[in-house]
Amino acid sequence: MEKITLYWPEVGELRFRQSLLSDPETMSYNHAYGGTISFPQERWADWYARWVEDGAGERFYRCLRREADGALVGEAAYHYDGELGEYLCDVLVSAQHRGRGYGRQGLELLCAAAKENGVKRLADNIAIDNPSVELFRQMGFRERLRNDEYILLVKEL
Repeated sequence: MEKITLYWPEVGELRFRQSLLSDPETMSYNHAYGGTISFPQERWADWYARWVEDGAGERFYRCLRREADGALVGEAAYHYDGELGEYLCDVLVSAQHRGRGYGRQGLELLCAAAKENGVKRLADNIAIDNPSVELFRQMGFRERLRNDEYILLVKEL
């Protein structure tokens, strides 16, 4: 298995995030919420300041980078959701790089980073028909809530 690492991107490298969010195949899991997401360049600087440089620790964002050649293959993030009272996580692997274990590695790396940053528990509200639910369960996440739209999975770190 090719090893990946968490990578702190430069602002200009958010072009990769823009391409992830605009790719219909990569975003197919998000069909219930509109599919692709617009992430125009004029939003990058403000978004970067809040997600990448956030000193308060309520947000965390890194790219997933293949160690062997430096290729960006996905992203990993978490943020505090006051409504749920949980740190919600997100691991997104580009459709062209799926099936290589990057999602599992990305989730492991994200859990380790969150724990190192003092986060006690991570959660994810995953659409009811999203196949990644099984991966989260295999990684120690447990179901806390289920409704018609999503399953809320949590893991104590």
